[in-house]
Amino acid sequence: MSIAQRNHHETSDSYAGVIARLCPRHRVIICRDGIQLITQRRKNGGAERPWRSLRYFRTREALMRFCATLCERVDPAAWAALATLPDIIGGSS
Repeated sequence: MSIAQRNHHETSDSYAGVIARLCPRHRVIICRDGIQLITQRRKNGGAERPWRSLRYFRTREALMRFCATLCERVDPAAWAALATLPDIIGGSS
């Protein structure tokens, strides 16, 4: 998908800030302001905005700990993407 086709709505399938797809039902995004990471679950059915936010994170460690509880098996490529994130998201505060 090209950048021009990407969406700015965090709950959209085509949101530009997707960091990793953990499994078919879960993903991690960066918020549109770039200050936190958000775990999301895909809704059932054909919703216009099919992703629902679950939790919000500022640290990679807390994010990865929570992600380990979401899926029976997390995609190894998703783990690799999460491992490259900075320790603290959105600054050092």
